[in-house]
Amino acid sequence: MIIRRHRRVSELGIALLTAAALLSGCAKDRGDNHDAPRIIDTGNSGGTKVDSSLTESKARDRLNAYLLESLQGLPPSVGYSIASDNQYLGNMHTPSLTVPCDDHGNGSEVLQLSYWVVGVPAGQNAQYFDLIRNAWTARGWALQQDADSRWAPVHTPDGYALVLQYAPAQDHSLSVTASSPCFPKAAESTAAPLPTEIKRP
Repeated sequence: MIIRRHRRVSELGIALLTAAALLSGCAKDRGDNHDAPRIIDTGNSGGTKVDSSLTESKARDRLNAYLLESLQGLPPSVGYSIASDNQYLGNMHTPSLTVPCDDHGNGSEVLQLSYWVVGVPAGQNAQYFDLIRNAWTARGWALQQDADSRWAPVHTPDGYALVLQYAPAQDHSLSVTASSPCFPKAAESTAAPLPTEIKRP
């Protein structure tokens, strides 16, 4: 699935929710690989793939693991937090939510997590944007073709997606939104509370 950019937004919360709603991480069928997730096509969903073995709890664990993994190789001061370093931006609006996988009402959901990138030295957002994006692609996460110096969506081999972008106002702080593949709505659960911070151990 291609993640669409959103250039005209008035609030970061709207930008993240809109981008996140399109991060359905549509995984591809892996053929005869018996260790791969079981992917089903719901038929009326316009090609959307739903991982019948995935639950909200498993998706959250995987997203947390990917976010932690993506910090490896970065300076130890850098991390993810629902609270911005910029006091005017405050806490991330709706840092965790599930939304329908598409507009077809096929009973599938996708989980999104959103964080501010914190610990970036003042005036170095551009350098750290490149550093984080390059750390992602060095792990083999595929960068979408229309990415640019302010918006970098990547896809993991197993259908998860992460987007690094600038806030549209204030000091252009960086944020990251991560999304799972689609899973059945029946697999929603009361997952463990979202970590307020993700930092390297």
